[in-house]
Amino acid sequence: MALKVGLILYSVRNEMDKDPIGTVEKVGKLGYKYVETCNHNAIKDPGCGFGIPAEQLKETFDRFGSRVISTHIFPLDKADMNKVVEYNRTVGNTNIVNPMGQFSTYDDLMQQCEEFNRIGKILHEEGMTYLYHNHQFEFRTIRGKTIMDYLLENTDPDYLSFELDTFWTMRAALCPMEMIKHFGKRIKLVHQKDFAWDSLQAINLIGLTPEERELQPGEIVGMGSNSTYAQKGGKNVSEEEFGKIRTTAFTEIGSGIMPIQKIIDAANEYTDAQYIILEQDFTRMPTQIDSIVKSMEGFKKFTGISWD
Repeated sequence: MALKVGLILYSVRNEMDKDPIGTVEKVGKLGYKYVETCNHNAIKDPGCGFGIPAEQLKETFDRFGSRVISTHIFPLDKADMNKVVEYNRTVGNTNIVNPMGQFSTYDDLMQQCEEFNRIGKILHEEGMTYLYHNHQFEFRTIRGKTIMDYLLENTDPDYLSFELDTFWTMRAALCPMEMIKHFGKRIKLVHQKDFAWDSLQAINLIGLTPEERELQPGEIVGMGSNSTYAQKGGKNVSEEEFGKIRTTAFTEIGSGIMPIQKIIDAANEYTDAQYIILEQDFTRMPTQIDSIVKSMEGFKKFTGISWD
């Protein structure tokens, strides 16, 4: 079965800030039929993060034959879970994604695995799937084992699945195809971006030696619900704050050096994923709409995917 191409609205977040309904309409007109909403304002908004009522969001996408297939909710532990479920049931979505975590010690990680199981059980009983989306830091190790492997081994497959971000997997100095095979059927969604050939930042962000990759006492990685980012609804992070060097690492699909065809082939072979979702963190193009248009064109040169 071919992977269906989707789009996370994080890719057009600046446009959403200015005109959320107008941007949703543009996404639908472009032909993105499968959409992942992105709510980094879950403390105040249990929906899509931009104040759009569930009925209006669904009606808008319906007009273009598009639908919501997943949503990022951050910080999930501060969100009203009942309202999150109600909103997503109304728009027709059953995939709830935790887009990032914060990790420190082995004991803390084990407690978080219990919490993943607890939340996942609640969502499972509501007919929904709970997923975790990785960055590179989940491939740091604690006692010689990656945080991702701890999540894999200490959570119930019925209660936690994975949305594997292949870009961040590669930036942890790991082969995306090998990790797709490793996590296998626990992967239900795939995130895809591309790495710029002229990036000013190195691909590998976490080192190669066991000592470099091991989390040290007192070290904390990731981002939690008490961060400034979470408290301000994701509105305080700009390209200027990230810095030019970091933002140069991102480019549109098919314009960079990632082995995207091999990633698609591996996902089709080893996972139960139905969707490969474009996530464009930053762009050098004039607008984020220009960026997702170019990525759509780039995706169309690959096989093993579908737009219908």
